[in-house]
Amino acid sequence: MTATTASRRPAANAARGSALSVAIGAAFVLSACSGQDARMGSQSSEKAYTAADERYPGVNTIGRDRSVWQQLLTDHAKITRILRHSEKDGVGTVETITESDDPEVAARIKDHAMAMQARMKVGATVRVWDPVFKELFERYDKVTLQVTPTNNGVRIIETSTDAETIALMRSHAIGVSAFVREGHAIGGDETPRLNPGGPLPPDEVAIGGIPHRFLLGQPTAGQIALLRSQGVVKFVNFRKPAELPDFDEAAAVAETGAAYCNLPYSGASELTDDLLRAARAEYASAVAEGVILASHCRTGNRVGPGLAAYLAIDRGVDVERAIRAANAVGMTDPNYEAITRDYIRRIAGSKTE
Repeated sequence: MTATTASRRPAANAARGSALSVAIGAAFVLSACSGQDARMGSQSSEKAYTAADERYPGVNTIGRDRSVWQQLLTDHAKITRILRHSEKDGVGTVETITESDDPEVAARIKDHAMAMQARMKVGATVRVWDPVFKELFERYDKVTLQVTPTNNGVRIIETSTDAETIALMRSHAIGVSAFVREGHAIGGDETPRLNPGGPLPPDEVAIGGIPHRFLLGQPTAGQIALLRSQGVVKFVNFRKPAELPDFDEAAAVAETGAAYCNLPYSGASELTDDLLRAARAEYASAVAEGVILASHCRTGNRVGPGLAAYLAIDRGVDVERAIRAANAVGMTDPNYEAITRDYIRRIAGSKTE
């Protein structure tokens, strides 16, 4: 799939980069009205659909569902979202887990998911001015949607066998992850659209309040090009070149015009102070330059330590919250966590860096 829109708001990279200063778990509060009147005619369209909602038994009014959605945009920095894409035997699947440690936000996530499931069952469209949302809901009869509550949110699985509908599903899912990262700042933007037939988008994690893309696997050349078209300016790879001898990631990135950084390590013995310092520097320079990074290793395990160290040392985030962010992007090795905690303790305590 290729993106027909380069990014949601390319000129705002610097403003988005400043979101890294937000502590994980702290509310990133912006005007609850931003995006509602983003374009001419939106109010009249929404009024029409408020009346139309009365035709659908069991479906909330658009005003009620919009209110919950606007509050989620306000609380986006408290949300973490895992997004996975797959396709097999002509069946396209999008799986997401959207959660929050805040009980009130978690309850709103569940409320919103159930409301959208009810709307999808009958085609009760939302965001009628946004073509991706409007057309996806109009194709409700081509989508199977399962919503399963978790302790802190919901797990959603969407499937379809129709190529155009699959592209819309993937576009919608990527768009919602962008809302988690950026909240009201992009609430009034149209969702970038993918075309059928392109590369499968990468699996990734969105951390509320942080604009970067945290990948859960090795991106292909096609996925690198797709991420570049969506606003990624630099790729940070924590894998050793020998792990993938048949793929030159640096060359694939260069073809897109993006920057590339390789910080290779494998195993706890190679997770050194120098490597953690270099990872922190990548995030710090991204803020200074106002750019979006895409970070990855093979699974996300090696991405977490540098992120946690940066958040705790350079941004003053509570250590436990910083570690939870690292866990969310894929850090599962307890040795990595122990080394990262020790590094944070020593460096934050010494005040020498």
